[in-house]
Amino acid sequence: MRERFRFRYVDGYVITSWEVEEVERALSSGATEFQLTVDLGLSTLRARLSGSRLVLGGVELSLDDLGAVEEGFTYKVLRGKLVRLDLYAGGRYYKLKPTGPRVAPTLEVSGVQMHRTVGVDPWTDSNLKVKALGPLRGARVLDVCTGLGYTAIAEVLSGATSVVTVEVDPNVIALAQYNPWSRGLEDSRIELVLADAVELLGELEGGSFDAVLHDPPRISIAGELYGLEFYRELYRVLRPGGRLFHYVGEPGKHSNVSYVKGVKRRLELAGFVGVTWVDSAKGFKALKPR
Repeated sequence: MRERFRFRYVDGYVITSWEVEEVERALSSGATEFQLTVDLGLSTLRARLSGSRLVLGGVELSLDDLGAVEEGFTYKVLRGKLVRLDLYAGGRYYKLKPTGPRVAPTLEVSGVQMHRTVGVDPWTDSNLKVKALGPLRGARVLDVCTGLGYTAIAEVLSGATSVVTVEVDPNVIALAQYNPWSRGLEDSRIELVLADAVELLGELEGGSFDAVLHDPPRISIAGELYGLEFYRELYRVLRPGGRLFHYVGEPGKHSNVSYVKGVKRRLELAGFVGVTWVDSAKGFKALKPR
């Protein structure tokens, strides 16, 4: 029996090296008040410089603390202190990694990023995957591999009435709870399940979803999520006429691209038709016949 995880966003201001640069520019110009984004670009608030301190609402941070902010890391103000958003667990290193000023961060696990960040930001990357599914108004969607939740959130914003999203790694969700761009996972239309996707699919009723978005880690990390048996389960839980988008990655960046052809072949063996590469989203879209 699957159990829903109650996602709760942890409120607080978020700071990266880009925000520190904005503070430094204000100092250089002699400004005492200025607009500063404190949620990775989702909004701004009026910040104030008072002596050697930065005042954000009711929170004060020393400029010395801001000077210790490292490039490539995300920090959150918790109980008045800057806390770096990364952790070690189970032999892996997890990091909420900023990808640019005022854009959504990505998740990095032991040096592997979970979103495309070259020529596209993580939020846009996720929305391109959802767009590849086609219209979702009124749809029930299965979202495999939650990550930071961007695709699940985008599915609801695209009109889905119900999204079941599954994530196997609790450390991923632990970091997501500090990410302002993941806050949409609190939406009541999203059911977040902490479970192995292979096991969860076996519990789901056949024909119970209108669409499936499958966004697994690379094949070297989660090979079972690229196997024929798993694809057959994705096929089973889709209703006749249901749609699948399966993120695969960028074939040109791999020394051996035969695995991409293998994905297409296995999807077809599982019963999917119209298996077509969507270059903008770097994956295959497919249909379950009516």
